[in-house]
Amino acid sequence: MIQKVMLFAGTTEGRLLCEFLSEKNIEACVCVTTSYGEQLLPSGENMEICIGALDRAQMEKKLSSFRPQLVIDATHPYARLATENIRAACGFLNLPYIRVVRESCGKEKNGAETAVAAGETAGSEITAGPEKTTGLGKNAWPEKTAGPEITDITQKIGGQEESRLLTEADSMEEAAKLLEKMEGNILVTTGSKELEALRGLPGFSKRIFARILPQPEMVQKCMEMGLSGRHIICMQGPFSEEMNYAMLRETNARILLTKESGAAGGFPEKLRGAKRAGAAVVVVKRPVEEEGCSVEEVKALLQNGGRDTGSDGRPDTSQALLSGNTPAAVQSGGGNTVPCLRQNISILGIGMGSADNMTEGVKKLLSRAGLVAGAGRMLDACGLTEGTADRRRVLCAWEPDIICRAIEESGEAQTAVLMSGDSGFYSGTKKLLQALEAYREQMKGRREVTIHVEPGISSLSYFASKLQISWEDAKILSCHGKEENLLAAVAGHRKTFVLTEGQTREICAELTAGGLGDTLVYEGTNLSGPGERIRKYPAREYRREGKDGLTVLFLINDRYGRFPVTGIPEESFLRGRVPMTKSEVRSVILSKLSVKEEDIVYDCGAGTGSVSVELALAAGKGRVYAVECDPEGIELIRRNGEKFGCRNLTAVEGMAPQVLEGLPAPDAVFIGGTKGRLSGILEALRQKKKPMRICLSAVTLETVSEALGCVESFRLQNAGACQIAVTGLQPIGGLHMLKAQNPIFLIWGDLAE
Repeated sequence: MIQKVMLFAGTTEGRLLCEFLSEKNIEACVCVTTSYGEQLLPSGENMEICIGALDRAQMEKKLSSFRPQLVIDATHPYARLATENIRAACGFLNLPYIRVVRESCGKEKNGAETAVAAGETAGSEITAGPEKTTGLGKNAWPEKTAGPEITDITQKIGGQEESRLLTEADSMEEAAKLLEKMEGNILVTTGSKELEALRGLPGFSKRIFARILPQPEMVQKCMEMGLSGRHIICMQGPFSEEMNYAMLRETNARILLTKESGAAGGFPEKLRGAKRAGAAVVVVKRPVEEEGCSVEEVKALLQNGGRDTGSDGRPDTSQALLSGNTPAAVQSGGGNTVPCLRQNISILGIGMGSADNMTEGVKKLLSRAGLVAGAGRMLDACGLTEGTADRRRVLCAWEPDIICRAIEESGEAQTAVLMSGDSGFYSGTKKLLQALEAYREQMKGRREVTIHVEPGISSLSYFASKLQISWEDAKILSCHGKEENLLAAVAGHRKTFVLTEGQTREICAELTAGGLGDTLVYEGTNLSGPGERIRKYPAREYRREGKDGLTVLFLINDRYGRFPVTGIPEESFLRGRVPMTKSEVRSVILSKLSVKEEDIVYDCGAGTGSVSVELALAAGKGRVYAVECDPEGIELIRRNGEKFGCRNLTAVEGMAPQVLEGLPAPDAVFIGGTKGRLSGILEALRQKKKPMRICLSAVTLETVSEALGCVESFRLQNAGACQIAVTGLQPIGGLHMLKAQNPIFLIWGDLAE
């Protein structure tokens, strides 16, 4: 037999189980929300009574200290938040959990029908209106107003007597809207907590008669809402048919507002009393159809320790205690085996948004998930709405921290996170995986967390197949929050695929201005959806058609050429009167800096921006900050950046080191001019506290000497230096002579944190 139980009570079922625990001398901690609830419970040495509402954290603390063998949730069917918190706390602590389900008014054991389950449509539909007799007198429902679906009380309680009207609402808010269309006094039997939803009813304080538990705080709450005197009825139920009938007659109530509280809550007696009094009934349906065990099944489970009851052939109930969560064993730090809850988290690539192009693997994992998270568009594509329904919680979220927190709090065994297209193609999977790995580490020893990524069909694959174009040789760009070098990509590749954020017009304008207006544009909008549209046109002939939507572009440039990334000829740049670093020197500078694609780079003393442009082309997914104090140079940097399509190049006007303070820490730095401030610049860079590669140029021996001194004082690692002397051919008449350029010194090294 189970010897230690935590029981969340507050209902008739809870009281019956508490009596059983007392009778069998099973150690129990019984939680109720009010002192009045405590008075209804039996006392005993084996009983610890906990009074007061508990939130999730308080439940976990109480469960952790008591450590029961079994947790029984016998809270009210309408106490959804309490049940969610209890279930989540048990899942987090890996404690066996069982839900006691109150039986709806259905069929009695002898087979005689007494009522149908709440929420089902019973009997014929009755349309409210002037031609139909309601049994409630004139104008019980406003004329010419379509009423709600109305059923027959007789169908709910059985029998062949005269009919009276009954209608159902999904919530108290919906019930309030129904009551706005009805006239007459209302006997409210849903409890004081639900009265707030009715305060907006016309004549609230005169029409409402609230039947509540005899507790001072509940009376005070009713009075604060405007009820007083005989409008507050303090009594403990459940009530007989006679008592319900008498109260309806005494209050002259033409409407009874109740919840579908089942036989244990006196629901049939309420309906019979209303039938006799000629009152309409508005029933707030149960939030969800729950699965669980009856009181008798729980008693058998307690007595038999989880084995087959043997009395009715039911299978071992204990196998379902964790609501589908399978316990696993893991090793604690000390080597002892401890129980751990297993959680499976799947990141699903759902394709373009149509169920037709979701893989069977994705559909299968999604169908198993008790928690589903994703951005609104992803949820819409899967036909999901935020909230809880059919025992599944749906969360509209894309932020990794919010998703991880929801996974932890829910305790669900199966979670699905939705990603657009392919989970590995420009999706949020990368950041989410980092957060989930941190969550797995955090849960070590308490939960066994497994992470799975299920790929989907990417927009690139889908669109290329539609166009019947191969894409293995395509350059792939994304404009989602990025500033890609579009001109360089299109100029250097025959095929370029672009994920856009609705910038088709801007992209075509940029291609046209950059001399690539003949580029053939394939535009795909709302791919795989009902509004799918594919267009084809040269970039220079773009025109907007239809509404904007999710758009991708496939660009074909048959006149592409390999664009030089280093050593771009001087004549390709706009120069003016500002000095320019020669192409041969630029090639060596980039080789020494070894710029990576996502690097942050400084160009201090940028001049015309020739080095800045080459750095920006090399760090296509990073950013280059070109620092220059000459206003003419700043203008040239901007214009050269635009000419080469370097959206990731930012001109910074001012003098280093002062202007470096607000810039993000760099990965690489070129120093082309210092105006005698080299030591200050290096000190400002050291304050960034990030390892970086540094290369600086010098044309005078004094600058070389200063630079070598700084290499020593700042302890640059892997330091080196070289002199570059470039001699070019100059045609004179029919002959060629050598013409030397001024020698340049380059000094480089790595600056540690």
